[in-house]
Amino acid sequence: MSFLHTYSETNGSAPAKDTPKSKQPKPRKPPSTLSSNITSPTSSVSKTSQRTSVTSESNCSEPPRKVPEAKKASKSSSALRESIAKAKAARKAARQSNANDAFADPFNSISMKDPFNQLQNETSDKALLKSRTRAARKSGHLNIAALGLKEIPHEVMTMYDYDPESTDDWYEAVDLVKFIAADNEFESLSEDAFPDVDVTSLQMDEGCKGNQFGGLEALDLHGNLLASLPIGLRRLQRLRSLNLAKNRLNMDAIEVITQIGNLTELRLGNNDLDGMFTPQLGSLQKLEVLDLRGNALTGLPDNLSDLTGLRVLNVAENQLTSLPFSALSKLPLVEINAQKNRLQGCLVPASIRRIEGLQILNVSGNSLEGLSAGDVLELPSLQQLFADANRIKALPNVSSWTSLLSLIIEDNDLCEIPEGLSELTNLKHADFKGNSITTLNDRIGLMENLMTFHIGNNPLRERKFLSMDTENLKRELCTRCAPEVQEGEDGEESDHTEFTLAPERPETSHGWRVKSGGVLDRSSTDLSRLEVEDLEPLVSSSDIRCLYLKHNRFDRLPLSAISFLSHSLTDIDLSHNPMNGEDLFTSPIALPHLQNLTLAATGLTSFEPLQSFLSAPSLMFLDVSNNRLRGALPTLRSTYPKLITFLASENQINSLSFEAVEGLQALDVSNNNIDFLPPRLGLLGVEESGGLRRLDVSGNSFRVPKWQIVAKGTEAVLDWLKNRLTPEELREWQVTIREY
Repeated sequence: MSFLHTYSETNGSAPAKDTPKSKQPKPRKPPSTLSSNITSPTSSVSKTSQRTSVTSESNCSEPPRKVPEAKKASKSSSALRESIAKAKAARKAARQSNANDAFADPFNSISMKDPFNQLQNETSDKALLKSRTRAARKSGHLNIAALGLKEIPHEVMTMYDYDPESTDDWYEAVDLVKFIAADNEFESLSEDAFPDVDVTSLQMDEGCKGNQFGGLEALDLHGNLLASLPIGLRRLQRLRSLNLAKNRLNMDAIEVITQIGNLTELRLGNNDLDGMFTPQLGSLQKLEVLDLRGNALTGLPDNLSDLTGLRVLNVAENQLTSLPFSALSKLPLVEINAQKNRLQGCLVPASIRRIEGLQILNVSGNSLEGLSAGDVLELPSLQQLFADANRIKALPNVSSWTSLLSLIIEDNDLCEIPEGLSELTNLKHADFKGNSITTLNDRIGLMENLMTFHIGNNPLRERKFLSMDTENLKRELCTRCAPEVQEGEDGEESDHTEFTLAPERPETSHGWRVKSGGVLDRSSTDLSRLEVEDLEPLVSSSDIRCLYLKHNRFDRLPLSAISFLSHSLTDIDLSHNPMNGEDLFTSPIALPHLQNLTLAATGLTSFEPLQSFLSAPSLMFLDVSNNRLRGALPTLRSTYPKLITFLASENQINSLSFEAVEGLQALDVSNNNIDFLPPRLGLLGVEESGGLRRLDVSGNSFRVPKWQIVAKGTEAVLDWLKNRLTPEELREWQVTIREY
């Protein structure tokens, strides 16, 4: 619509009714005088307001008239602006709603009562219990550990009741013999679960319900909140193993346990036991393992001697000031652990001069001044002695400790190396750090089996020994030893001459002798073979227990000679011989009593011949260092179940598994090609008596942990690895330990 048409409508012309409102054009603004002045700078007209309309047809003398259609157009524009404003408001509201949805708080959907979904679901718990009790009816083993239970659940209490929905055959049900309910929240045990009823007094016609736990042989309730025990526990006369560690039991609560006469294993560690341990313990005459670790005991009863079958005694981390060795010396003890107590004075009285079967003695972290009040203490079976962090000033003569493998006596007040140490031919590790030793016995250099000898932080007169490794120290001391005078070298010439004597082979047994302890040492004698004929004259006079043939020229094992001595051999050293690793064994050989085997630097390329041909069920120490072994470290304990020390440094082993290390107490795989340490190795610490005490992984190709951590030692490495485990892996390991 033109401006002229609009103007005509203001003079009385009515607009057409059928013209749509939306098609009305927006009226143009007339040009202002300002624009006219800008375009016509020569004009003399003064500036006027922009509201003044100027056209070629207008009369300058008449004021502009009001235009009704402009008012109507303005209303239309207002309505349009209002519609646009409403549309914008609606679009803004929609955009804000979408923004709220897009950025909704992700935690709104999470229950703050159980943010990590850790709480047990009642339905799933019942299904789990039902599944486990069903399996337990057939196997006799029930495990409900770590389920957050506050009492023995109803599903367990009624597991032998008739169930019409069950499809199991009645003849498949067996008595429950093993019950594990560890790491729950039991504060007490119901009398209904363990009724004080004699099974033999029950009559079939009485309708009485029997004790479903009456056939238990193993009961594990450690890690609960138990402060008392039901009197009915004494009725478990088949019970052999009872674990109540990590509870809140006091001395009164455990009196009922002393009435379970068939117990062979009792674990009461980390409870609230204090004072003198109950003398009623003497009634458990079949007890073999007693664990009282982590309590506040101040004394043990003298009637411990009544426990005629006791083999393992653990009283670590208590407040004991002495041990009743007058009673302990009469027992067949194999292991005593009394570390971190308050032991004072001398451990063993002077009246006791010999303890026959003891293999492991741990008295570290006490205030002892000596092991024995006398000059003699014979420990012929002792293999490991841990006496570090005490105040020991002197040790008795140790020459009778012929089975000793490890002697740890650091951080004491020793002024000299104990007498007889150089005669311990089986000794592998000795630690004298942090004492007051000033001189060393030169004959230590002749201890061929000694692998580690720590003497740091001592006021030695010859300071150079402090910075030497074991091999260099032994070499230095060995050069100072005077050569042994051979038998027959008395300066007198023989009546026989070389012309009257028949020629002999250089490897003849002439001049050979068996040293004390049954040791036959033919090291560094240039031997290339060993025949049965060489050994027969020696065996007729004494048994040969240790055979040392290192640094010779053997190209394979002298199997015939070794088999001839198989009934008595406990230690073999064939290290540093130029053998062919592939032909090391040519036929199977059984050595039932062999405990130590050293095959270092013998050319071994594989573990397979060793595992295939050698039967040694008693093997405890194996050294295959400095060979050419490749691949993964095998699980040798499946072949040699008693193996605890395994040395395999200076090889080309490229991987290390948890299964290969589990059960070992010392492992040296330094200077290999291992590129990864499995975090599960961190679970093998020394929390239990059979844990990994020494792990050397230095000089390998893995990048983590860093060398600074590796240099700190075994404990630091294992802690670092354990911290890399997930909570699920830790829980799985705890369940595995409980099952075994």
